[in-house]
Amino acid sequence: MLNQRDYTAVFDASPDAMLVVDADGVIHDLNRQAVAMFGWSREELEGSEVERLIPDASRGRHRRHRRRYGESPKPRPMGEGLELEALRKDGTTIPVEISLSPSQLGPDQKHVICAVRDISTWRRMRRLSGMMIAAAEQERKHLSRELHDEFLQNLVALKIRVKLLADEKDDGERERARARIAEDIGGTILGVKRMIRGLLPPELDRQGLSSALGSVFRDIEDVYGFKVHASLSGLDGELDEVATLALYRIVQEAVGNAVRHAGVNEATVTFESAKGAVTATIRDEGCGFELPGAEALSGDGWVGLAGMRERAALVGGHVVVRTSPGGGTTIRASVPFQNTGGQSG
Repeated sequence: MLNQRDYTAVFDASPDAMLVVDADGVIHDLNRQAVAMFGWSREELEGSEVERLIPDASRGRHRRHRRRYGESPKPRPMGEGLELEALRKDGTTIPVEISLSPSQLGPDQKHVICAVRDISTWRRMRRLSGMMIAAAEQERKHLSRELHDEFLQNLVALKIRVKLLADEKDDGERERARARIAEDIGGTILGVKRMIRGLLPPELDRQGLSSALGSVFRDIEDVYGFKVHASLSGLDGELDEVATLALYRIVQEAVGNAVRHAGVNEATVTFESAKGAVTATIRDEGCGFELPGAEALSGDGWVGLAGMRERAALVGGHVVVRTSPGGGTTIRASVPFQNTGGQSG
């Protein structure tokens, strides 16, 4: 049989925040995880109404639900599709799932044991998954257009030129036609290589982040005439493999956005290594834009910007965007040396 000390040890060992609440909604006990999650001390929460942990707008509804539950209590497990918001002492809210277990902890003492799980990371992963699916679909459409509009048309033109070459009687003209065909084939090969680098940059594995980004910037200048002013020295060896790929994709996306939307033909990319992180700053003096709120970022048209933030968050970093209509755009992406993973909160 477990004694009181053993019960307390099990209670505190739970990975979830645990609350013991009586029939009147008063908190009688809580574990260490609850203190850490909500930010209040044990003394502040014990004896207070459980609705203290509910945002103001939802407290009345929560009281009604709690009273109805008290009339016919039964176990309610996690994951029943009820995503709720919990209130921390500092006024911030976190998404949570809650399981309820009615319990008789003493003579005529009916209580409910509440397990509260912070699902911030899970929600972030679900949102990122949706954005990645949307981004992958956009990339497939882009590749389809590029293959059709550039490579397929080039191949059709080459086929026609080869047929004309076979019918050409003049030796000099035939040699000039052969040279043009060889030049076009070389250009097509370079285009295919650019596409391959965009999908899976081999330089990232073989030569490191600076070489991979250098290739991206050269390709952008060759294709779009867009100049990226960058200093790439000292980048390699400080980030682990996952963080390196995250920073590469963030910079690639940020520069690509400048090419497509800024309305200028150059941008500046700088890197700083300090305080245990590598920070990339991408700056253009273009048209800028009205930065949407956090909720709007998950909608159509903002997948790239939201994706940058999520990529950084998943390796323990962050992205800050400063922009305004007519004021240009600055994107700062910081990624830690050691991958710490996304943080909940």
